[in-house]
Amino acid sequence: MKKRWNLFALIRILLAAMVFLAAWGAAWFYPDLAKLFVTQYGSGFLALFAHISVGAVIAVVSVTLVTLLIGRIYCSVLCPLGILQDVMSIRLRKQCYNQWTKIVKYPVFACIVMLTLCGFVLPLTLLMPSSNFVQIVNYGFREAAHLCGLGAESSNPALLTVCVSWLLFFGLLILARWKGRIYCNTLCPVGTLLGLFARFALFKVRIDPEKCVSCGACERGCKAGCIDAKNKKVNNEDCVMCMNCLSVCKFNAIGITAQKPAKNELPGRREFLVTGTTAAGGLAAGILLRKSSMALPEKGTIMPPGAGSYDRFTSRCVGCGLCISACKGNVLTPSITQYGLRGFMLPHLDFKKGECKFRCKNCIEVCPCGALQPLTREEKQQWRIGIAQYDPKLCVAYVAGEDCGACAEHCPVGALTMEPYKDTTIPKVNPALCIGCGACEHICPIQPQKAIKVSGVDRQYFVEKPKVENAIKLDAEDDFPF
Repeated sequence: MKKRWNLFALIRILLAAMVFLAAWGAAWFYPDLAKLFVTQYGSGFLALFAHISVGAVIAVVSVTLVTLLIGRIYCSVLCPLGILQDVMSIRLRKQCYNQWTKIVKYPVFACIVMLTLCGFVLPLTLLMPSSNFVQIVNYGFREAAHLCGLGAESSNPALLTVCVSWLLFFGLLILARWKGRIYCNTLCPVGTLLGLFARFALFKVRIDPEKCVSCGACERGCKAGCIDAKNKKVNNEDCVMCMNCLSVCKFNAIGITAQKPAKNELPGRREFLVTGTTAAGGLAAGILLRKSSMALPEKGTIMPPGAGSYDRFTSRCVGCGLCISACKGNVLTPSITQYGLRGFMLPHLDFKKGECKFRCKNCIEVCPCGALQPLTREEKQQWRIGIAQYDPKLCVAYVAGEDCGACAEHCPVGALTMEPYKDTTIPKVNPALCIGCGACEHICPIQPQKAIKVSGVDRQYFVEKPKVENAIKLDAEDDFPF
């Protein structure tokens, strides 16, 4: 029996390693692997509220059915943050039964749900595993590797973003070293939701009272703290199905059997009272924060293509950073104050760092939670995210009479044309064609203030289709030879 469950543990570790490496690659080496994160339960669940996606439906339905069948095995095998905690808690073998998790996780979950429904997703951004794991990798590990010269490209985050990511990492490390998977059973919204389903799972871990001698080996080895060896009980709501208990039991007293939910596994009156009070508080806080001046965006902030409107984007995006890691133009960067407190760490476009490539729509393809509307490449090329504004007082052609024209040469839709002015030419913006890709602003040689600047629009929309003779015919990679 012990050898069999040791083999299962080895298989689980191998599967976990594959998911971990895929997640690492998605945020660093190979951005296309970021599409794997649409299979994450939390992201897929949110995506269903934005638009129906085949990947999201498959992920949510399959994980829910598996949880109803055999409990929270997803948390041990496929959750990247769970895998990271397992790595952090290696050799941590002295655990005890945590009987107080319900009084913490239900209020936390209720508060997060209420705030999210009010459009304030910052707590979800910091606590959802498919979000904070990529933040840790993208803004923490990746930036550290870049500074150490290990070949990783920087995502150009602000210092505050890097600090928050490392705080998340070290906070998780402290919790994992203290009580193993305590984060999963108190703060993680996905863990709480799956725990509710796991309560009604058909097959559960059960202690045979006739064989058990209450030696405590299973309780000490349980990374979720869900085994009460003294009373020979298992809290299957918190159990992440790691099978450690089955491998350490010398008396074969623990097994997986079909059973009905026990009454003591259901929430009590105290849990309902505290959860209801917290939910009401979260709802009130969400309404106040939504109306607060701190939640207002800075004027001209540019959202990624497909965001739609400020309200839609900030109420759906969880700031995971997958779009930032997949951006070909290196233009996406996490926000600090650009969206207000409501949108901390959500991506915005900074044309000082790059441009939105005309034929690239990686950000739309990798978005796992439906924050970016699905657009075809042709639709994205007509989708306005901003509009260019020309200031002749800063232009070298207008002020010094020097020939330039770099902005017009780089405009992919022909929205900029050069018109005669004295002994040279100066640019003119056609607002009907401009999509706000930022190619003009990024290439403008004037520093620090650009002669042509793109400002974001409050609501993104389709613009007039550019005429073939005005638009630049780009190569497959839409790069310029100069």
